[in-house]
Amino acid sequence: MFKSTKVNRRTGESRSSGQGISAPHHSFANRIRSWRSHHRLVASQSIRRLIATPVSSMMTILVLAVAITLPAALNIAISNVAQLTGQANDNVQMSLYLQNDISDKKARKITADVSRWDSVSGTRYISPQEAKASFNDMEGFAGIIDSLPKNPLPGVIVLTLSEHSLSSEKAINLKKKAMGIKEVASAKIDLEWLQKIHAILGLAQQVSAVLTVLLSIGVMLVVGNTIKLSIDNRREEIIVTKLVGATNAFVRRPFLYMGLWFGIGGALIALALISLCKYALTSALESLSLAYGGEIALSGLGLTNSLVLLVLAALLGWLGAWLAASQHIRALEPR
Repeated sequence: MFKSTKVNRRTGESRSSGQGISAPHHSFANRIRSWRSHHRLVASQSIRRLIATPVSSMMTILVLAVAITLPAALNIAISNVAQLTGQANDNVQMSLYLQNDISDKKARKITADVSRWDSVSGTRYISPQEAKASFNDMEGFAGIIDSLPKNPLPGVIVLTLSEHSLSSEKAINLKKKAMGIKEVASAKIDLEWLQKIHAILGLAQQVSAVLTVLLSIGVMLVVGNTIKLSIDNRREEIIVTKLVGATNAFVRRPFLYMGLWFGIGGALIALALISLCKYALTSALESLSLAYGGEIALSGLGLTNSLVLLVLAALLGWLGAWLAASQHIRALEPR
């Protein structure tokens, strides 16, 4: 359609009137809708590309699953051992062996006094007669105490220590305080094994942190190498797309979704492997529960930690894909 031009006599500027060809105007809402629809399209296409190569895609996902499972399983094992140690902390005891000539009335008064100590959560007094009966109930020892002219077993006050009093300094101070009672002949507390377990757990947590970092880097490298191979296979397609004006961000987008799906798939299989290992170990722990004298139940990741694992794996896959795609797509320019 023709258009007329009017000239301003004062300024000499021309002004067009009438109808002519102009660039279409896109609103912000239309751009958002277009952006969302393109992301949905690219996400679905990237899934279809993974399904089109099931063997290679599954091998990559399995490698990622193993890399994710190892640190997660180690952290679960450490948390279970720490939980078991915490249960043992509640049962740590100190035994106060009294003098032989202490009467039951005096011993019970001492028991009532030490029960009010801040570090003590429970007390129990074992009289010499009760100790003798327990000794006779043991196989092979019946009648030995009766053959002696006098009962040599002293009265014992058993103190159950609260968990917050299990540091070395507090245990030593508690033992010194008990030995300060003149009626107490000796005091014994078995805390050394718990201190060793705590030291081992601290070392295991540091090893787990290092392993988590290393395997996270491994996940990104595996995803990055897979994305690099995919970019090489679509080299000509990328160059043609750039020839028609596509930006690097536009070309990179499907590969980012591919890395995202790799991370999510690896995390889902890792969660299945962790559940399978937990189920396999549960039956093996039944005999240990009987030997321990209580019920030992393995704790898994839980819903919150499972979601965190899923999100972290997706982020690692996306980051590995972004690093690889940004580097290799930038190098592919039409000539």
